[in-house]
Amino acid sequence: MTSIAGIYSQKNPWKVIKHYGPAYLTAIGTISSAASLGIALQSAHKSKVLKPEITNFTIPFFSNIHLCGSVLTEVFFVMTVSLVLYGTLPTVGTMIIFVLLLGIFAVGAPGVPGGTVMASLGIITSVLGFDDTGIALILTIFALQDSFGTACNITGDGALSLIVTKYSDK
Repeated sequence: MTSIAGIYSQKNPWKVIKHYGPAYLTAIGTISSAASLGIALQSAHKSKVLKPEITNFTIPFFSNIHLCGSVLTEVFFVMTVSLVLYGTLPTVGTMIIFVLLLGIFAVGAPGVPGGTVMASLGIITSVLGFDDTGIALILTIFALQDSFGTACNITGDGALSLIVTKYSDK
């Protein structure tokens, strides 16, 4: 994501990411995009390539809707658990429905630790057909890695802000 933002904006993405250490560590420690929001804003404001008037809007906005870490890992985990427990991967059509619904159900969930997976339990059971064992395994795996998904979400917000900054210059 950061590389794409750098290519699009024609700016060095390192000038954003190098300030995100405290936000990254806060995200890992709290497992919450909402709890990391203040530190993420401070980190974004330290960057010379991001405009404060842009980041004052984009960082809080993306903190509630940007789910790259959470959604990517959850999609990977449901496919893996399906293969391990049930012997098959969900069909492409089923996964497309799952991903579309996950994108809708997960909006606003990043502020709560484990919120994305909790918001998606209904579609994991109804669309993918997981039983109690599958749900338990998904919850366990997700809980073990959720802090890193949150950190990915937070640093991705900085990259998206770089894209919006370039777009606002046009």
